[in-house]
This record gives sequence, structure tokens and C-alpha cells, in this order.
Amino acid sequence: MQNTEHKPEQQAQKVATDPQEEKIERLVDFFLLNKNLLIGVTVGIILIAGGLFFYQQQRLSSEKSAFNLLSHAETQAAEGNWQKAIEGEGSMKGLREIIREYGSTESGNRAKILLGDSFLALNQVDSALAYYSEYKGSNPDLAASAKAGAAFCRLWKKEYPEAVTAFEDASETAQNHALKSSYLADAADVYRSIDSLDTAVRLYKQIIRKYPDYAAAAKARQSLLALAGKTENTEL
Repeated sequence: MQNTEHKPEQQAQKVATDPQEEKIERLVDFFLLNKNLLIGVTVGIILIAGGLFFYQQQRLSSEKSAFNLLSHAETQAAEGNWQKAIEGEGSMKGLREIIREYGSTESGNRAKILLGDSFLALNQVDSALAYYSEYKGSNPDLAASAKAGAAFCRLWKKEYPEAVTAFEDASETAQNHALKSSYLADAADVYRSIDSLDTAVRLYKQIIRKYPDYAAAAKARQSLLALAGKTENTEL
């Protein structure tokens, strides 16, 4: 959520991709198309990424332990039981304790994003921002989700320059095109809300050129139609 002009790129050609990666990318696009809140999106991304991390790192006992503990908290968060996700329930550890014990593992880092989501859902924005900022995992799409979470916190606090920078950073960080386009659309929306219409239009057009087959492109087209007559160069 940067002011630097990017040279328009030609429409991306179809390239051969790993079927599993393509399946995951389309599944993420489904989440983006059907969820209106960042929380719903990031919980979905975490659940998808969790399986990959487990199979890649199951030989590491600490990661396996963290993964197993995190599954209960993920279920609570997915059901909107945010306080139980944070503090745990009975013998089941909550996100705080998982992070204290396993914060350096990949699952421990996923827990930081989920804890940020939980605090954001409870309107505890400063706590959410702190945990989003602590993410140090290796997955670029989860890193992008953490940056986007921080961007929403900045937006909540009406820190608009910081918010647009964070959204654009999230778009650059993500590898999944559904995420890249969605976060760039979020940046454009903030520019639009603060009347930086020329920058918003530039980003909407960039989304349509680079990611024509994704949900964010349809949203960008609608936004350009809404801006027609309010600023120049809204035609594609």
C-alpha cells in the first residue's frame, strides 16, 4: 500500500506449472473470491500451507509437535472462537503458548499470523500488529499474509501511507498470483479512498494487465468504471 511508476508488462503467457501448485493457487483464489475479510483469507491460507509444511518438515520433531498443537487452535479460529484460539482450552494449548514454546518453527510462525488474526478480530489492533510483525517463516505467501495483516492494522489506525506501503510490499512478497493481485487491489482501494485517484487507476490497470484471470481483475474493472469521469485515463 509506492509511488514509483512500473513499466506495464505484456499479458503473462501461460507456462507449465506443477499441478499441485496450480491446484493450491486456484484454491487460494477461491478463498479470495468468496471471503470479504482478511481474517477469513489468512485462516484459509494458513490451513492450506499447513499441510505442505508438515510433509516437508515432518522429520523435525519440534515442527511435528508444533504442527499437532496448532491444529486445535486453527479449528477454533476457523469457527470464530478467537479467545479459545488465543488462550487454549483445557489441555489444548493456545496460540500464545505455542509461540512461546515453538516460535522458531514454521508452525510457530504460522501461529503468529493466526494470533494476529485473532487479536484483529477482537479489535485489539496494536496486539495484532505486533504479532504480524514477528513472522519470520520461510513461506513467501505466509510472509505476504503477515504484511497484509499489518497493512489492515495500519488502515484501522488511519495510517494510510504506511498501509498502502504494506499492501504493496505484500503484493511484491507473495508468489501466488491470486494473493499478489488481491493485495495490489487493496493498495489501489486505499489510494482511491484518500483521493489519490491517478495512482489508484494506474494500479487497477496494472492488475488487469498482469492478472486478467483472477478475481482482483474483475474488481479492478468495476473500480475503473466507478471512477469514470472523476479522473483521466480510466479507459483500458
